[in-house]
Amino acid sequence: MNKEIVLQEIESLVRSMDFIQEEQAFIKRKLSSLLENIVMHDFIEWAEDLQLQIINRETAIKLLKSDIVVLRNKTKSNKSINNIVEATLIIDFKKYKQQVVYLENEFMTWKNDVNERFEATPI
Repeated sequence: MNKEIVLQEIESLVRSMDFIQEEQAFIKRKLSSLLENIVMHDFIEWAEDLQLQIINRETAIKLLKSDIVVLRNKTKSNKSINNIVEATLIIDFKKYKQQVVYLENEFMTWKNDVNERFEATPI
């Protein structure tokens, strides 16, 4: 696989992780706003669970993003012949890409569920 293409793909993975982090920050702000106006017991329990989910996802994103950045740095510093990337780096790239795709899909489902709950909650 061409080094430049791999580096572009890696940058895309980093941007995907950044997007998820930004969206989660938005959800946290929205949750805080709702909590200021509502003090229903079941909602508080849901909010606490939601906060835990956000913390767990943020941890997973940070770890995966760190691994991807390491891969990017290895790919950049790799001495390639004819601009071809080593097979071991490609294997890591494919693994991380699969993990990012899973995270993106899982996040979008979770985000939709959370937004439905927000919409159903009276202010």
